Amino acid sequence: MHLALLAVGDNFFPMAWWTPVSKSPFRFLLAVDRQNYSLGLLRELGEAALCFLPWEERAWVVRAGYLTGRKSSKAARLGVELRPARRLDRTRVPATALAVFELKTREWPSDGDHALFLADVVHTEGIPEVRRRPILFLGLRNFATLGQTWSFRR
Repeated sequence: MHLALLAVGDNFFPMAWWTPVSKSPFRFLLAVDRQNYSLGLLRELGEAALCFLPWEERAWVVRAGYLTGRKSSKAARLGVELRPARRLDRTRVPATALAVFELKTREWPSDGDHALFLADVVHTEGIPEVRRRPILFLGLRNFATLGQTWSFRR
């Protein structure tokens, strides 16, 4: 799965459970763990940005999933520079993102351990290099990019 980073407000976390579901209008479906701190932010703000980082930044992207943003800033702890999103009111995105899809979200009624959100794309930006060395999630703590694999160790 192509690993992304979902930025919500000033918080972010790695996300592999996302998929495009419509070209017109352009929409994604996102699955967010019900125990995730960002779930409350997503419900409150109704906006988020799906960000794609280069393979070279995989360590902090993955580590962000092991930290909580409840009591302190993940960006400060990980040394990540954030910039304002272009069309969202309260969300900031990593300055080094190669591609960003800015989203307006609404929750889709569902049960299970993940909440589902339908997300309308309101702005896109990116550079072609985003396709050259994606962060691919293989399961557990294993990741790959085109021609290379890596295991995360805490």
